[in-house]
Amino acid sequence: MAKHGAEDLAKIMKDWQGLENETISLAEKLHSKSDNPFIKVIMEMIKRDSQKHVSMQQFVIDHLTKQATRLTADDLIPLGDILDKHIAAEAKSMGLANAAITKTHDFLSNFIVSYLMGDEIKHHEMLTKLDHIKGGLYAYGQAREDRLGGARP
Repeated sequence: MAKHGAEDLAKIMKDWQGLENETISLAEKLHSKSDNPFIKVIMEMIKRDSQKHVSMQQFVIDHLTKQATRLTADDLIPLGDILDKHIAAEAKSMGLANAAITKTHDFLSNFIVSYLMGDEIKHHEMLTKLDHIKGGLYAYGQAREDRLGGARP
């Protein structure tokens, strides 16, 4: 990525972090103002997701502005057995989430189970992508021109 583009992206990520921090604060306020268990659990979910987002955004910022991180098949090959087990566990979780969604008959249960199902699908997709990298498709974390040997389109 061109230096200017990386700086622009880093700034966007920092701005986004600011909004996520505001979201965390608002979720905490809503959580503390309500006695309803459903509202409390939703606010807790949003707060934790936003905290996770801040961490992920910081990774992108650091990757762009400090030290670029590389990820190759060699980083993942030693983790293969555990990665395979994790993929299988997430697949089972998706199955349970799917079974649960067919049994939900009220809005509140459906709301939570649907959210959980989305997370399980996302986790499985992330792990599957890591497994593809482990298979040596190509190194990630490199600029496109690095993968192409310095060539630019």
